[in-house]
Amino acid sequence: MARLPKELNEQIFQKLKSIVEIERMTPDERLEYELSLSTERDLYACMETKYEEGMEKGMEKGKFEGIKEGIREVALRLKQLGMDMQSIMKATGLTESEIQAL
Repeated sequence: MARLPKELNEQIFQKLKSIVEIERMTPDERLEYELSLSTERDLYACMETKYEEGMEKGMEKGKFEGIKEGIREVALRLKQLGMDMQSIMKATGLTESEIQAL
């Protein structure tokens, strides 16, 4: 123990202390403790899942926005080249008002 860093020593003693505290619990206290751990783990798992779903949606939205911006750039170039409005609308899927706003 003397060779271990101070932080690690403290971590070991904290872990031992928590083990002793759990062993000293009555059966009812132990059950309550285990239920609270289970609830905490379930909540953490739900939060992780929602976080991952949110990240995926954000990435999809970002990709969609990037694609939409690329389409607008193409439409602007076609407009600058003098292509007619109907052809630009067919090629890009944008509305006439969206193209005119470019």
